[in-house]
Amino acid sequence: MSDTRIPTTVSAGPETVAPTAVRGASAAPAPGAAPSLLTPVGLLTVLLGAALPMIDFFIVNVALPTIDRDLAAGPAMLEMVVAGYGVAYAMLLVLGGRLGDMAGRRRLFLWGLAAFGVTSLACGLAPDAWTLVAARVAQGAAAALMLPQVLATIQATTSGAHRARAVSLYGGTPGSPAPSARCSAGCWSPPIWRAPAGGRSSW
Repeated sequence: MSDTRIPTTVSAGPETVAPTAVRGASAAPAPGAAPSLLTPVGLLTVLLGAALPMIDFFIVNVALPTIDRDLAAGPAMLEMVVAGYGVAYAMLLVLGGRLGDMAGRRRLFLWGLAAFGVTSLACGLAPDAWTLVAARVAQGAAAALMLPQVLATIQATTSGAHRARAVSLYGGTPGSPAPSARCSAGCWSPPIWRAPAGGRSSW
């Protein structure tokens, strides 16, 4: 009798456990089916943040003659105004991405955005050329904190077709502000031949 009971008990185990395992496997969510966490408003916000450094770069390039006249900068100082921003941005870009991974992408993006606004105000209120160069270096550092968080946020919070669309919009963001930035800088900077002698114009 024991010989007939043991196979019955052993065979009953797999028959009761196997259907449970199959049901658990069928209830598991499919990989890649998670919904996107980045809303259209959030995507627009990070894309605007990505456009700001390029807009500032083109505006300053167009406004260089006005800066030269108002601050008596000279060719060498004008080169430092442009290069200081680019060098600080290029040197700190990788560090900004790493800090975003450590401290949080959202936090670094907001910090970089706030710092970019403050340094932009400092550039506009600079009383002399050296102050403008220092503000431009700080502005490049702020852009290096802000910009890496944009693509990292898109990569971490989107998937599938939404990610492809967001990345394509991000790819077109750097070139889109170029025409409008040049036009706005030309409108804000008065022509040299119309500026009053010794007058100071904001840029």
